Order: sequence, then structure tokens, then C-alpha cells
Amino acid sequence: MNAMCCTSNTVYKHYQHLASYRFPPIPTRRESARNAKKTVSIPLFFVMKTQLCVSLLLTLSLFPTNAKKAKTKSCKRTAFSRHTTNYQAWREQMTVCDLLQDYDAAVRPSGRTPYNDTRGAVIVTTSLNIRSISAVSEKNMEFVAQFRFRQEWYDDRLRFIEHQGLLSSDYRNFEFIHVARDQSLWIPDTFFQNEKNGWYHMLNQENRFLKIRSDGKLIYDRRLTLHLACSMHLSRYPMDHQNCEIAFASYAYTTADIEYIWDVPAIQIHEGANGALPNFEIASFKNGSCTSKTNTGTYSCLKVEIRLNRVFSFFLLQLYIPSSMLVGVAWVSYWIDWKSTAARVPLAIVTLLTMITTSHAINSNLPPVSYAKSIDIWVGACVVFIFFSLIEYAVVNYMGILDEHRQMKKAACNRSRLSNVIDNDNFGESLQSLTFSPQEKKRLIRRRPKKNMEMQEGDFEAIEMVDRGPPRSAGLMEEGWTFHDTTDLVYIGQRKRVELVRWCSVLSSRGRAERIDIIARIIFPIAFILFNFAYWSIYLEEEDLDES
Repeated sequence: MNAMCCTSNTVYKHYQHLASYRFPPIPTRRESARNAKKTVSIPLFFVMKTQLCVSLLLTLSLFPTNAKKAKTKSCKRTAFSRHTTNYQAWREQMTVCDLLQDYDAAVRPSGRTPYNDTRGAVIVTTSLNIRSISAVSEKNMEFVAQFRFRQEWYDDRLRFIEHQGLLSSDYRNFEFIHVARDQSLWIPDTFFQNEKNGWYHMLNQENRFLKIRSDGKLIYDRRLTLHLACSMHLSRYPMDHQNCEIAFASYAYTTADIEYIWDVPAIQIHEGANGALPNFEIASFKNGSCTSKTNTGTYSCLKVEIRLNRVFSFFLLQLYIPSSMLVGVAWVSYWIDWKSTAARVPLAIVTLLTMITTSHAINSNLPPVSYAKSIDIWVGACVVFIFFSLIEYAVVNYMGILDEHRQMKKAACNRSRLSNVIDNDNFGESLQSLTFSPQEKKRLIRRRPKKNMEMQEGDFEAIEMVDRGPPRSAGLMEEGWTFHDTTDLVYIGQRKRVELVRWCSVLSSRGRAERIDIIARIIFPIAFILFNFAYWSIYLEEEDLDES
């Protein structure tokens, strides 16, 4: 072993000798034979000894065999800069380095505290500082929360107030000392049970800190942003209230190893946390404890229940008022003449398609649930009212066509009866016995050869036939009676004049198509008002019950 070792000076001299030595050029066979006796060869043992010493020195300098000794040497090496750097920071790091001499970060603390010297579960005190809750998604059943997660626990291995022989008395005055990011300590393996995705904040530096107090208490604070699952019940959407949770527990340690408790105060709300929610407002926070039972054991857990109230004014302006106006626009067709098909049909179809498009736009942002939502009932009712306006016009149009056909048949019958009356000598008496429908009376016209007189609607109260001389059928036919349309009576005569003095309508009754339109103008608005009364009474009453 003594033969294999060498000092650094010897190695340096041998290395310098080898570096300065110049090997001769390769000789020929004759030269090699001639100079065989003069050649000076370097001993093989000397070369091997030099190479072995150099390799051993390089190995010891680059790859230390003991990591703990290397840490200690690294920590002590900072003592050379104690006068040129922050003295307190140097002392804190020296304290941590001394505490981590025999520290194993893979082993949990014993559970002993300054107030309880018995071994047991580690008590982890937790608190949340919620900075914002945003991006509540009904379709994905999730919400985004940004908060500072703080945990405190005791580790009796890190009590530096008791290391009097190792540390200076000045170290006992530290309330908290910072732990560097490359220094490894035991940290609770807390995970969030309803977390779907998340990340740590790394801008500008990693947003975290770990501090140690002199009695062994550790404080771990980290800033997180998490996508958390939230089971939402949307039967009263958009007049609903949602209760979302932030639940966390230990991943590997059961209640025998770790127990979570809430700090006082447990929840802190950052100012302006509600500003990131466009459609919700944070009503309340409730914190509680729980236990999670699995096949591997029972685990301690904590949860925060967040109550979110949906802002209804947005949906009132964007949905309820516009849809009510669409229903009212569909009712305008009841005041349009039933013969104006080009005006009534497109009006009903456009409003119906607009309402269906609105329904699809609303449901595209909602999950496909198996129950009916409040907004589905409202949109469905509006679609039904608009659809009934289209059906009402179909009925009106059908009834109007039937009435026209019926009037045409009556007109044909009256024409034949009038032709028989004209041929009769008793024209006046027969004309008085002739009956006309109310529509026919309105359209009856008495015309003379040079002066036409139209009978107005208000003149149809009675029919008086005035005879000026005995009737003469020959003269009557000679002077001529002509009829225009099916109900227009024309009398032309010089010898025999018939004056139709006064016409009165007998309770002017309209056609069935017009009567249906008049009824629809009253029935549909009343039905929509009754629906609104029932709809808002039910859901507003449920809202009051939920709040109470």
C-alpha cells in the first residue's frame, strides 16, 4: 500500500517530467540495431504508479464517497464569506446545515411537541387564503380556485434551541429561519381529493417558503391554482345555488400517522375574490373535518364548502325578456288579416326558429342531464306558445276557406231565387219574402241608369219596397234587370222604380276565421300571464326556502 501511494509533490514532479519528455522519432531497422545499446527506457512500474495516483486524486476530488460529509464541507465552506455577505442569512444557513447532519427526510416526525412529549400522529394545522374563484363551468362540472395553502407541524429533530454544544447562543434568538429550496425536509404528502388539474406558481421565483422555528415548528406555505370538480345540481338553473368543495387529505399516511386540523382563522378571503366570477357571487364559506375510508385504511381529511349564488340579472336581460318579446311578436299575427298568408306565416316561423336557436345556444353550455331544468321549462313554454300561433293560423285559414265555399253556395242559391222573383208579377212581395245572409245584405247594391248609389253597412236595418204604379213584368224586362256578382241587385227602369230605402244589419256576426282570431287575441296573452304567475311563484318560493 505504501508503494502504491504517493504525495501530491511526487505526482506533480513525475507528471512534469513526463510532460517535458520528448520521444525520439521512430528509427529504422539499422538505426534501432545501432542504438540498441544506447536507448534509455522508462521503467513500466514507474508509469503505472504515476497514472494510478493521478486517477485516485481525481476520483476523490470529483466524486465524494459520503454525501453527508460533502454537505457539511459545503456548508462550512460558506464560512469564508461570512464577513462579506449577510451575516444573519449565513447564520441561518449554518443552523440548517448543522440540523441536517443526521436528518432523514424520508422518515416522518415522531409527533412529539413542546406541549406533548409522547409519540403519536403528526398534527398538521392547515389554513387557506383564497385569492380568487373563477371559471365556474357547468358543462365540465368544475371550478378554478387560486389560493395559498399553509401547513404547520412540529418536528422534534429540528429543535435548534437544544443544540447548545453545536450552535452558538445567538441562534436561539431566531423566531423562524428559512430553509433553502435545495435542502430536503419531511413535508406532509397532502393531496386534493377533487382536484382535476393544477399547477404551482413559478413566476418570478417559485411561490413557496419553508420556515423552522426554534422549538421545531415548521411552516410550509405554497401558492396553488387548481381545477376542482364540483357536483352541480341544475334543476333550478339559472336560479340555482351551487355548493362546491375543496377537500384534501394525506395520500399515504393514515390517521395513526397524520391528523389534519384547522387553524384559527381557517379561511381567509382575499379582497376582490368575487370580482373574477361573472355569473356567480360567493355567498359563504364553511370549513369542516372528515375521514376518508379506503381499502388501505382510514385517512384524516379536511374540506371547505363554498356556496355560490348565481347572478340572475344576466339571464333576465339575455334570456327571459327577449324570449317574452318573441312570444309577443308571434301574437302580432292575430291582428293581421287571415288572407295575408305571406305576412302571417313567415312571422310565426321566424320567431319559432329564433326561439329554438336560443334553446340550443343555452344547452350547448350545459351538461346533458337526465332531468328538466328551470330554463328548459321556460324555453319549452315559449316555443309552445309560438308554435300554437302557427297552428292557430292553420285553423283560421281552413275555416276561412270553408266559409268562402259556403258563401259561394248560398250566393248561387240566391241567384236562382232572385231570377225566379224577377219573373214573378208580385215582385215587391216576393222580394220582401226573400232572405239574405248578413254578408249578402252588406254587399247588396242598388243601381240606376245614370246614378249609382251604394248601400252602406249601417243602412241594413230593414227593407222597404216602394211601388210607384202597378208592376209590369214586360216593362220591367224591357227596361232591364241586371245582376253583378252573386248578390248585387241592379234595377233599371223608368216606369217602375224600386227604392231600397234602408238596410240594417242584424247583429253583424263575423265569419268563423275572424272569430277565432278575436278569441286568440284574448286567450293566448291570458294563458301566458297565468304561466308566468305559476312559474315565478314556484321557483321564487323554492329560492326563499333554500336561503332560509
